[in-house]
Amino acid sequence: MDFVVNKVMDIDRDAENYRKKIEELIGDKQRELEKRINYMNLQWEEEGKSIKKTILLTTLNYAEKKAEEIKKEKEEQISVIEEKFFNNKSKIVDEVFSKIIHSL
Repeated sequence: MDFVVNKVMDIDRDAENYRKKIEELIGDKQRELEKRINYMNLQWEEEGKSIKKTILLTTLNYAEKKAEEIKKEKEEQISVIEEKFFNNKSKIVDEVFSKIIHSL
């Protein structure tokens, strides 16, 4: 009878040790998974920052090129207007002066 009781106690002790080892293994795996998840989150954040930076730089470059095109276009328009003004300056002055004289 003592033999059977001792065997049952041995089996119970072994089962308890097995349960503890399983819990430790589960805890280890859970910590490992949490580390991997944290690492993946960091990678995701860094990749997101990189994508945002790339988009920002691309958009900024596009905006700068567009601004330069608009500036060039406006400078050309101003140049055309100035050229027309200087070509017609004496005529405009004569007409304004003539209108002033005739209105008196």
